[in-house]
Amino acid sequence: MKNNEQFFSKNKPPQNTPSLQAATVKNTFKSINNGNNLRASGNPLQKKNILLLSLLLTVASFFVYANTLKNGYAMDDVEVLQQNSFVNKGFAGIPELLSTPHLFGFMIAPNETYRPLSLVMFAVEFQFWGANPVVGHFFNVLLYAACACLLFLFLSRVFDGRKNAVSFVAALLFVMHPIHTEVVANIKSRDELLCFFFAFLSLNLFLTYLKNSKRSMLVSGIFAMFLSLLSKESVVTFIGVIPLLFFFYKNADRKKSTMVFAGTCIAVIAFLGVRAIVLSSNHNVTVPVNMMDNALAGAPGIATRLATSILVLGNYLKLLLVPYPLSIDYSFNSIPFVGFGDFRVIISLLVYVCLLGVGIYRLFKNAKDPWALAILFYLVTLSLFSNVFFLIGSGMSERFLFFPSVGFCLVLALAIEKWIVQMEHMTLPALKSRNIILVLLPLLVLYSSITIGRNEEWVDSETLFESDLKKVPDNSRLNYCVGFAYVTGKYQAASDPAEKKAILEKGIGYLRKSVAICPSYCNAQTELGDAYFINKQYDSAEVHDRLALAINPKASEVMNNLAGVYFVTHQYAKALALCRQAVVIRPRYAQAYYNIGLCLNNLKQFDSSVVYLKKALELDPGFRQSDEMLAKDYKALKLEDSSKKYEALNSIKRPQQ
Repeated sequence: MKNNEQFFSKNKPPQNTPSLQAATVKNTFKSINNGNNLRASGNPLQKKNILLLSLLLTVASFFVYANTLKNGYAMDDVEVLQQNSFVNKGFAGIPELLSTPHLFGFMIAPNETYRPLSLVMFAVEFQFWGANPVVGHFFNVLLYAACACLLFLFLSRVFDGRKNAVSFVAALLFVMHPIHTEVVANIKSRDELLCFFFAFLSLNLFLTYLKNSKRSMLVSGIFAMFLSLLSKESVVTFIGVIPLLFFFYKNADRKKSTMVFAGTCIAVIAFLGVRAIVLSSNHNVTVPVNMMDNALAGAPGIATRLATSILVLGNYLKLLLVPYPLSIDYSFNSIPFVGFGDFRVIISLLVYVCLLGVGIYRLFKNAKDPWALAILFYLVTLSLFSNVFFLIGSGMSERFLFFPSVGFCLVLALAIEKWIVQMEHMTLPALKSRNIILVLLPLLVLYSSITIGRNEEWVDSETLFESDLKKVPDNSRLNYCVGFAYVTGKYQAASDPAEKKAILEKGIGYLRKSVAICPSYCNAQTELGDAYFINKQYDSAEVHDRLALAINPKASEVMNNLAGVYFVTHQYAKALALCRQAVVIRPRYAQAYYNIGLCLNNLKQFDSSVVYLKKALELDPGFRQSDEMLAKDYKALKLEDSSKKYEALNSIKRPQQ
């Protein structure tokens, strides 16, 4: 906030006679007393107002998200924080984070992205505080507050200081809106926050460049845009936002506007170039979007896919207007396929056609129409996630509304100005009026109540999954997630045998429902096979492992699981063949190498067993299960010294088969 002054030009009083200076001071105080809105002229009172309102936005951000500080890790935090080998190196892992795909420190995945900036920030946090969710949540809230302040500054400046009250109300609604809980409460979504922060920092810097013509501001704005792209590529929609702002709304200098747009294009091209180099050098594989990530990939026809996409767009507006209920997942079968005969599709289509028509009409009628800016900002930033033009990795997600909600909140603020206050330029003192309080206060209380309540559901993955499954009971993925939580977390935490049995049976029930809803869900079939294996129902485990392999023939984990079934039923040759397949597909799969050694031990091939057990330890030095087996192999080979060495290293924990 120290650099706010550079966003406002210094309007020094003219060096004329004392009487004129006195008149200027007198008029200034007169305008203050009359409650007139001060323009962004660098007046000290104006700067004081900006800082005070920014402070209020910061306080509001911490008010609604303070209860996230007691939450633990949830959802994808495992991938980017808890078990990300590069992040857990601290400073030492930063070069690898900058030169590899997003999740490379956790797993090798197809259709990878390149979003290193949030991971670098996590690595820095890990260096200083270790794996501490309190720190992660604190920085998320702090960054969210900074996003709100930059949004307020941007709106204040884009309206030339004439709509500071509208700008503040829009930013305040943005802070309180429950649709943002996924972004703030999920530490992993730091990428969204950084993307927004640097995007609006870039816009503010570009506005400064328009005003003072300093090339340093232009270059800084381009660099900030590049950092935004390094955070998350969704800001690429600003290729449409920038012309809207600088060729229409702020069209004072066409040459400078062209420079801003060209600089934005350079940032995008530079990012796409770096991204392509990193992904290709790490042999990233592009595969078609699967149905579980985006149910639209399984639509029975293009017409159904398009109609369902339009229905989803209508759902986005509904969530902005009525943000309840909220869910972490909207995959199959939360939103059943529909056709163009569905009245909801027709209504949604008409609403969006009207929004586009009104936005374009008002823009060309008056290039400085704030309503046009708000509507078109919403449509442009949402377009990337619409699934109308091309399929993306998800059919619907609340985090996709993080940028578009700016347009929605601005429309609400403008509506309050026009129909509640009934002023052309609502003043800051007008925020204290009875009409404003009667409308705005209940809305803010409602929003903050929903937000605070939703944060409680984000306390951990199990609580989140179970809460959301009650809202969308026919969601295949959520049934899988709850079942997985029972089979792994709750089952392992329980100690009483009867309790463990009941937990396992309940988990199997959720997993069975998941595969009943979507039989082609590989993860659910895999976990169901694993649950049956734990329950010693080996025939059922084999059935579901084979179904999972039929869905994904290259699923190395499933091969390893099925090998486990064959191992406990003493079919060692079959188990060995599957484990060998698994390490061909996943060369750094320590568990599979260990299981190869285990199979070879039982086949009395002790020399070969030693080789694979040592390979497991080489890939994962913490994989101490190999020590016990190495001790046995060396004993069978009559190498007593080596056997005693590994007996000493043998961990207390025994391998589970």
